[in-house]
Amino acid sequence: MPAGLTLTRMLDFVPAILLVLFLVAFGLADAAVVSPANLINIVAQATPIAVLATGAMIVLLTAGIDLSAAFGVAFCAVLMASRIDAGWGVGLAALTGAAVMVAIGTLNGAVIAFLRIPPFVATLATMIALQGATLLVAQKGVLVLKEPFLKMVGIERSFGVPNAIFLTGVVLVLASALLRHTRFGLRVYAMGSDAAAAELAGVPIRKQTVLVYAVSGFFIFLTGFLMISRVPVVTPNIGGIPLLLDAIAAAVLGGTSIFGGRGTVLGVALGALIVSLVTTALRIFGTDPSSIELYKGAIIIAALLADAGLTRLRDRQLKGKTA
Repeated sequence: MPAGLTLTRMLDFVPAILLVLFLVAFGLADAAVVSPANLINIVAQATPIAVLATGAMIVLLTAGIDLSAAFGVAFCAVLMASRIDAGWGVGLAALTGAAVMVAIGTLNGAVIAFLRIPPFVATLATMIALQGATLLVAQKGVLVLKEPFLKMVGIERSFGVPNAIFLTGVVLVLASALLRHTRFGLRVYAMGSDAAAAELAGVPIRKQTVLVYAVSGFFIFLTGFLMISRVPVVTPNIGGIPLLLDAIAAAVLGGTSIFGGRGTVLGVALGALIVSLVTTALRIFGTDPSSIELYKGAIIIAALLADAGLTRLRDRQLKGKTA
């Protein structure tokens, strides 16, 4: 193997290869899966998954996890929808949703950083609290939004492509720039690669942890906004655990390591497309809805096992170089 072609670099191509293989396999099984109209639908369905998965990836890069995203999206969506239904403007409702979710993310980060409570436990508690808060805010049960701006963002098209896809593209490009070209991004990767070494190098671990979960909260807000713009009928069960599982699957399939330190926005986007493609193809094939979640779970398990194996191989490769 050429010196430049390291294992880590090879992993960057896996999501793209998987996407192509799935497209070919599903296309051979049923040509309707790869029809132009259906491909656009697959990309549109992937937009909220990609945005939420990007926030999840940023947390996973630090070897953490944010389970509160499961009902955070539902809570934020219902909160914004209820404010719009009460006569607020879309802008004010969106600012409120963003502020609340960033505050919740900041609280998660503070609990994890300063009280040293494991991320799984801390964000699980927040998830349960948000589930109750969602039901409390959604007193009307079902809200129907008829805001022209939301329709323009999530439903209408430009040049034959849903505007939600363009918006998601902008979000992903900015997220990539945040991770690759800012001190925040460099510190995130450093924390995930070796937190002790990062701290010795001057990275304020506690402050960075708080910032990471605050950013995760902002991506939860963006996902909630996309959801209410794409689905004008807002209910308390919008998003939920299935969306979080899709997001985590997208992140892991996109090459993000649950052990921290490895992951890219491009990989997450490809992972989101894979999840959306698999879901859509199984529906076209007439698969029972309950079985679809079973297949998704199997895919996540396979991806996690592959991630663990590849991480061990990478560690052995690094040890071999330093020996």
